[in-house]
Amino acid sequence: MLGSCGARVFFAARSLPATGRNTKMNTVGKRQARFLFCLFLICPLPLAAQTWKPMGPPGGDVRSLAADPKNSQRIFLGTTDGHVFGSTDGGLRWQLLGRAGNRLDSVVAALIVDPRNRQTVYAGTWTRDSSGGGVFRSDDGGNSWKPAGLEGHAVRALAQAASNGDILIAGALDGVFRTSDAAKTWERISPEGHAEIRNLDSIAVDPENPRIIYAGTFHLPWKTMDGGQRWFPIHAGMIDDSDVMSILLDRANPQRVFASACSGIYRSDNGAFLWKKVQGIPYAARRTQVIEQDPLDPRTIYAATTEGLWKSPDGGASWQRMTPHDWVINALAVSRETPNHVVIGTERLGVLVSDDGGANFRASNRGFNHRQIIALALDKARPGRVLAVLANAPEPILATEDNGQTWAPLGPGLKTEGLKRVYASPDGWWAALERGGLMRYDEKKTAWLRAGAAANEAAGPPPKRAHSSRRRRRVAPQLRPLDNIVNDMAFSRQAWFAATENGLLCSRDHGENWTIFPVGPMTSLPVRAVRVSADGQDIRVATLRGLVFSHDAGKTWSWHDLPLEGGGAQWLEVAHADTPEETLIAAAGKGLYLSRDGGAHWKLAASGIPQAPTQDLAVAGSVFLASMQTGGLYISYDSGRTWSRIEGTLAEGFFPVVTTQERASTIFAASATEGLYAVELSDRAAARPGADK
Repeated sequence: MLGSCGARVFFAARSLPATGRNTKMNTVGKRQARFLFCLFLICPLPLAAQTWKPMGPPGGDVRSLAADPKNSQRIFLGTTDGHVFGSTDGGLRWQLLGRAGNRLDSVVAALIVDPRNRQTVYAGTWTRDSSGGGVFRSDDGGNSWKPAGLEGHAVRALAQAASNGDILIAGALDGVFRTSDAAKTWERISPEGHAEIRNLDSIAVDPENPRIIYAGTFHLPWKTMDGGQRWFPIHAGMIDDSDVMSILLDRANPQRVFASACSGIYRSDNGAFLWKKVQGIPYAARRTQVIEQDPLDPRTIYAATTEGLWKSPDGGASWQRMTPHDWVINALAVSRETPNHVVIGTERLGVLVSDDGGANFRASNRGFNHRQIIALALDKARPGRVLAVLANAPEPILATEDNGQTWAPLGPGLKTEGLKRVYASPDGWWAALERGGLMRYDEKKTAWLRAGAAANEAAGPPPKRAHSSRRRRRVAPQLRPLDNIVNDMAFSRQAWFAATENGLLCSRDHGENWTIFPVGPMTSLPVRAVRVSADGQDIRVATLRGLVFSHDAGKTWSWHDLPLEGGGAQWLEVAHADTPEETLIAAAGKGLYLSRDGGAHWKLAASGIPQAPTQDLAVAGSVFLASMQTGGLYISYDSGRTWSRIEGTLAEGFFPVVTTQERASTIFAASATEGLYAVELSDRAAARPGADK
């Protein structure tokens, strides 16, 4: 089959989810991750019927945490793509439950477990483009969710009245809202269009009187004592322009109020009419995301900041940092039953648990796999060996030797900023850089090194051996470091190929030296993609000017164009290469085009699949799987003649599928948000080329 499966990984671009207000996103493609299904999909059975097993890497970004008020061992976790995880053992193990809404960019800002019914869970959400969000409700413990009002409102804070569980208060970008019937109906309780009571970040409700409500905005806090009929500012003693991210009412004395802001932590002993700055936390750690009180010891206060977890044993009079300063902590849950049991949710590190009040923490990400995989490569020669490149991770380059059971960092030297793609060559890992050039992983030095030299002269097919006794002495070509922007790589037994902006390059010494490989008479034609057969005879390239094929190792070439309205091929796949019914699949701006006569004629795939840009494509025999940029996964079991949309979890995500070998019992799916998944297949699920005939 054409196109070495481990040789290329990602092509078409899509935006990655943001991971929080302070996250520095990976700059791959300027916040674009390029994905490509360069793989064999070996399951002709409906993928929706398969069981997808999360394989890691563990950890990721946590946005919110909420413990069951009646059982602190039961904890819910919200993410930045709408997913909700659950734990029943105090955060030691996690399970993906469901998604609050259907948006991949939905941030679960707040979670509430109804103390009257442990199966009822509320989620407040907002989307990064500010066009969506709202409140969602689950009545089965987080497994399924339905809209519960405020659709289209960016809900950043949600609180439930302790004295009346039917009352919930939501803080959104456009004001404060209340429900008195458990989220069946909502009403605005802040003045519409108010210049200050907007851009809410935090909400607190008096435990005895639900008409007393505190609201923290991007600017300063406000308060109402009559259920929202009248609001007044409560910022005396607080530095102006303070983003109030959390408000805490002392359980023993509701008149004692704590507020965490970008300017530090404040305390009031008279219902927030006068604030006093809490001392002891350095200026650098002032951005306090959450402030929480120990349910078993009201004098103990925890502050989750952008520079670690701080703890006060005396009601805020003195503070001590309990974690490393570079931990960004977004969420916090303190047990109501187990003394000193603290769970924190972080950026990058995932979940950490302490059993000694924060003195020591251990990673607790079993089952919480929420990594952003931006590139993936598979070693075809060594089954089970996979390389994953992660965004927003403490160790961005990870490899597994055992099908994802364990992961380890793969050497220094390669930065994800500026990384374009990764590849598995016949003798190791390679990476293409956005600004040009290649790097390879040196196993002996356990480091990534710049690799490849480019010759100024062109090199075509291998020259025939000279029979003349007079042989002209060859002059060594002038070499320079390879700095071409490499769009794609492919490997045959005789030669390696690199599709670059300056032409097709060829190496016959395992990537050490590269020379121009003319595509017909042209040597500098920008090449988007390259596919090569194992014996090197069939070479197919996608260029800005069209598709160009050679069936004699590059001696002769033929041009093949898509219909004019297609907009030009972005990349090319080949199916049934070893059968009479060879099928070519080209991805273009309008959709997928198929040819069954070697590229002479093309037809738009239109039966059951959107006529839109294709994000990813997997081909295995007669089974094609496509991920569309408009959303959704589409599968064909008859070589692209008819398509159907895959429903369920797969329809909501983006999964470039890979496998360890052509007839493996396991296939892998790499997610843009949730790490790597594996699908175990039965023997009868092995795909056969031309199985549809």
